[in-house]
Amino acid sequence: MLCIYIYKLHVKKFFFPKKKFFLSCLKKIFKKKKVEITIRLVDLIEIQLLNKKYRNKNTSTNVLSFPATNNIYIKHKFPYYIGDIILCAHYINKEALLLQKNILEHWAHMIIHSTLHLLHYTHNTAQSAKKMQIKENIIMRKLGFLNPYN
Repeated sequence: MLCIYIYKLHVKKFFFPKKKFFLSCLKKIFKKKKVEITIRLVDLIEIQLLNKKYRNKNTSTNVLSFPATNNIYIKHKFPYYIGDIILCAHYINKEALLLQKNILEHWAHMIIHSTLHLLHYTHNTAQSAKKMQIKENIIMRKLGFLNPYN
């Protein structure tokens, strides 16, 4: 069972995929595992504030991922909760145009990328980045999309 909670704040004027699209992307990662994820769609101002607060970077970005804590109380109360994903619709849409990518394909990549961060994939080193990119490419192909890094 895959359970996602999507919160859309101040993004009504920007394109973002329907919940069904999010679920189809996430199902390729989790298959039939029980998982809960919170997804928040935000504007440029909010993503910049969050990026500054949590990453000490005073700039907007496409996604932020916050893996669930290992707090015993939270793990007991919410055993399938793996974390929060923050997506900036305006940034992702603009990035797709600049990269000349299909907008849904780029959204799929951002959903997959941010979810892999919840699973502790990183791109801090060349080796970890390569491992993450390979995993992203496998999932993108399962969705019928191209390698996002080509």
